[in-house]
Amino acid sequence: MNDAARPLPLIDDLNRPYWEAAQHAELSMQRCSQCAAFRYPPAPVCAHCGSADYEWARLSGRGSVNSFVVFHRAYLAGFDVPYAVALVDLEEGPKLYANLVDVPLDSITIGMPVEARFVPVSQDISLVQFARRR
Repeated sequence: MNDAARPLPLIDDLNRPYWEAAQHAELSMQRCSQCAAFRYPPAPVCAHCGSADYEWARLSGRGSVNSFVVFHRAYLAGFDVPYAVALVDLEEGPKLYANLVDVPLDSITIGMPVEARFVPVSQDISLVQFARRR
């Protein structure tokens, strides 16, 4: 991937703790203080119970591939084709879309155990990607 040309997410007050954790190679998500459901992407209220109360919880970064797609066309600058995007089932329950890296594209399988990797792409942003778990 050409990280210098890749479009970057916008950081705001709601998602800032997620990006700050990623800068420290940690995966963190909002967790509802009332029903314990995770909120991703970050949201002002819980989709399960409607509560506005939450905390930021650190996750293990471990999961498994639920689904994936291999892109053979570059729809945005900064993405060298082919590349894989996976829907990862995190051990704690939430699902997260991210690039799947350091895995031969023809060896990706559903259920493959993966772990988060963090790639600094700017002074303020490290992106989470997943690779086969060691």
